[in-house]
Amino acid sequence: MNPQRKRMIISEIKYWKQNKLLPEHYCDFLITLYAQGQDVKEVNATEAIFVKEKKKLNRAIAMLSILAIIVGGGMFVFIEYPGWTLALTAVVSFSFLLLTMRKSTIQMGIAPVLYILASLMLLLMSLKLWVVFFEGYTMLLIGLLILNCVLWLFAGRMLKLQYFTISGAAGLLLIIVFLLVSF
Repeated sequence: MNPQRKRMIISEIKYWKQNKLLPEHYCDFLITLYAQGQDVKEVNATEAIFVKEKKKLNRAIAMLSILAIIVGGGMFVFIEYPGWTLALTAVVSFSFLLLTMRKSTIQMGIAPVLYILASLMLLLMSLKLWVVFFEGYTMLLIGLLILNCVLWLFAGRMLKLQYFTISGAAGLLLIIVFLLVSF
C-alpha cells in the first residue's frame, strides 16, 4: 500500500479514536492492521485529512462570501458609478455561476453557496437598477421582485435545491400578501 495513503488512513483512524467515533479497541486494531506491526509515528489526530479539507472549505466559503459582500455593498456605496458597479457585480455573479460547473467545486460542496451568493447578487443588481433608473415606480419594483422569486422557484425545481424552491414560493407569497394588504 502507498505510504502516503497508509499515513492518511492511520491519521483518520486516530481522529476517530480521539473523537470517539468508533470504540477505542476497534481503532487500536485498525491502526495495528494498517501499520502492519511497524511502529506508527505519532500523528496528531487534529491534523486528519478530512479536518484539513473542512478548514479549507470553510476558508473558501468565507472568502467567496466576503467578495460577494464587498462587491454587492459597493454597488450602494459608490453611487457615482452605477454602470461600473453593476458591471462588476454582474461579472462576479456570472463567474460564481461558472465556478459551479467545475467538478472540484461540486465535490468540495461549495456549489450551493455559490448559487446562493449569485442569486443574492442578482437581487441586489435588480434593486440597484430600480434605484438608479426607475425610482418611484413601485409596480416596477414589485415586478423585479416577482421576477427574482420566479427565477428562484425555477432554479429550485430544475436544480432540485429545496431552499431555492422555498425561497421563491415564500417570496411570491409575501409579495401577494403585500399587494392584497396595500390595495
